[in-house]
Amino acid sequence: MSLLHKDIIYSIKELGPARQIRAATSNELQRARKILPSPLVDMFEEIGFCSFADGLFYTCHPDEMRSIISLVFGIDPNFSYNDCHVIGYSAFGDFYIWSDKYYNFNIDLAEGFVFCRALTVRDWKPIATPEHMAAGFFPDIEMIDFVDQYGVPLYRRCQEKYGRLEPGECYGFFPALAISGIFGPHRTIEYIRRVKAMEHFAILAQLDAFQLARIGVDGAEPVRPIG
Repeated sequence: MSLLHKDIIYSIKELGPARQIRAATSNELQRARKILPSPLVDMFEEIGFCSFADGLFYTCHPDEMRSIISLVFGIDPNFSYNDCHVIGYSAFGDFYIWSDKYYNFNIDLAEGFVFCRALTVRDWKPIATPEHMAAGFFPDIEMIDFVDQYGVPLYRRCQEKYGRLEPGECYGFFPALAISGIFGPHRTIEYIRRVKAMEHFAILAQLDAFQLARIGVDGAEPVRPIG
């Protein structure tokens, strides 16, 4: 009998079957139980670490990305790499994070934003238990894909032009959007490459100061610098 939380089961049905699966080791599960709510640990134990949505979204052990978020956060007064845990990321470098203080939030490495409702929504309070909130970490598939300067999704076109991603790879802009401009003319498929994910993520994390942001009518609205 599956131990998966019903919300995780629903999300997996929406995203499609798990692929590129790597079983979690006993040490990884032991570590995860100390820092994550049980629905996430149950998922790692039953499924392992894998890709969903045909490689658009990957789950990972939090310690895999800890060095990356340490570069993003620096000495920020609200965020620490020790108590923020990356549990998934997109093919373009959007990190999905669990925190006991802030619950679910995310980092957009390509655009340089940290979106955390707990810090940007006035009088924010969690609407459910940590277990229930953690089980709802999977984003909708439309939210995971990255769009070009015209608002057209890029993932399928990247697969056709550059090939499907292998585990440990991602799609990245060259030059990075932090250099060329988030909404500039280089935000097109012609300026994307298929690269090693960890190396690319580390570069993006150091290019410019990230901004804590909220979602406004016209998109991301910076609130303050991170670090």
